Amino acid sequence: MKPTTGIFVSAVLLILLGLTMFWAAYNRAPGGGSMPVDDHAAEGPELELNREIAPFKLMSAQEETFDTASLDGDVWIASFFFTMCPSICKMQNQQIAILQEEFADDGVKFVSITCDPDNDTPAVLRQYAESFQAEPGVWTFLTGDMDQLKEITEGSFQVAFETQTHSDRLMVIDKQGKLRGTFRATDATDFLRAKKLLKQLLAEPYEPEAKEEPTKEVAAKEEPRKQTMESFQLTDSLDQPFDSKSLEGDIWLGSFFYTSCPGSCIMQNMEKAKLRNEFKDRGLKLVSITCDPDNDTPAALAGYGERFQADPDNWYFCTGKFDDIQKIGNEFFDIKVEPQYHSDRVFLVGRDGKVIDSFRTSQKDQMESLHKTLEEILPPAKEDASTTETEKKD
Repeated sequence: MKPTTGIFVSAVLLILLGLTMFWAAYNRAPGGGSMPVDDHAAEGPELELNREIAPFKLMSAQEETFDTASLDGDVWIASFFFTMCPSICKMQNQQIAILQEEFADDGVKFVSITCDPDNDTPAVLRQYAESFQAEPGVWTFLTGDMDQLKEITEGSFQVAFETQTHSDRLMVIDKQGKLRGTFRATDATDFLRAKKLLKQLLAEPYEPEAKEEPTKEVAAKEEPRKQTMESFQLTDSLDQPFDSKSLEGDIWLGSFFYTSCPGSCIMQNMEKAKLRNEFKDRGLKLVSITCDPDNDTPAALAGYGERFQADPDNWYFCTGKFDDIQKIGNEFFDIKVEPQYHSDRVFLVGRDGKVIDSFRTSQKDQMESLHKTLEEILPPAKEDASTTETEKKD
C-alpha cells in the first residue's frame, strides 16, 4: 500500500472515531440521557428510604442560622455542590432552578449545602444564588464548619462528603421529614421521576407528630439547683488569669464548649455571637469555658475565638484544669460537665455574680426569651459623643 493511501485511511479512521465520541457525548447530555458524573461526585451504597432526616442548623447565604426544623410540613429537596465546580454542579443547579420555577408556588423548598466552606463564604453563596435566580425563602444555600457539614451529610443523609467531593443526587424529603427518594437531576429519566414524586408528596396530608410533655423526672433535672460557688478562676485565651469576680457589676452569659466539637458548639457560639452583635454597645460580656482542656490551650482558644470575631476584652474563652472546670459546672452553673460533654445552655449571670436563669441555644423560643430578658435588664446603648453634639447644635 502506498504511503499516501495509509495516511488517507488513518485520517478517515480518526474522523470516524471523533464522530463516535461526539455522538456518545451528545446522547449523554441532559436532554438526551444522563450527564457523565464529574470526578468529584461521590458514590455510595443505595440509600435507605422512609427514614427520618434529623433537623440540623447551618449558616445561610444571608449569614443567618437556618434550622431545617422550620421545614416541618413542607416537601423539600436537599442537594450538595460547590461554587467553583465548572460543570456537574452547574448542570444540577440549573435543573433545580427548573424545579423551583415549577413547584415554588406549591410550597416546595430547596436546600443546597456546599462542600467547600473555605471558599464558599456567605457572600460568595449570595452571588452564586443570584446567578440561578434562587428565590429567598424558597431556595436556601448553606455553609458551615467542614467537620459540621460532614457530620450532617454523612450522618443524616448517609452519603460521602469531602472537600469538593459530594453526592450528585437530589434528596427528596416529605412533609414528615422522611427521605422518600434520590434522583440525579442531570439524568432526564430521573428528573421526570423526581417531578412525579414531588407531585405525589404534595398531595399527601401532613400529620404533625404529637410532642410528649416532659415527665416530672425530666423536668426536675432541668430545674436549676442552688448555686454553691460564688466565683471561679481560670486562664483566658491570652494566657492571662481570669477571675469571674472581675465581671461583678456586669451582665454576662456563661457556657461550655470545646473547639473540636463539629456541630452543637459552633451553633451555640453563633447564637452568642448574634447576641454580642445585638448588645455589644450595652455592656454584655460573654464567657465560654472549654470542657476539653487537654487540647484547648490558650493558643487554640485564641484561634477559635477569631472565628467568631471575639474581642478578648468582652468575650472570654477560658481553660484550666479539668477538675476545676468540672467543679465550676457543678457548683457555679449546676450542670454536669465531662470531657467533650456539656449542656447546650447559656447561663445568664447578674451583676452580683449570681445565675439568674439558663436558656437552650438550640430552641428558638428560649433564645427569644433570653433576648427579651437582656432588653429589659441591660442599660440603653451609650450615645455617640459626636451625634450628641450635633443634636445640641440643631
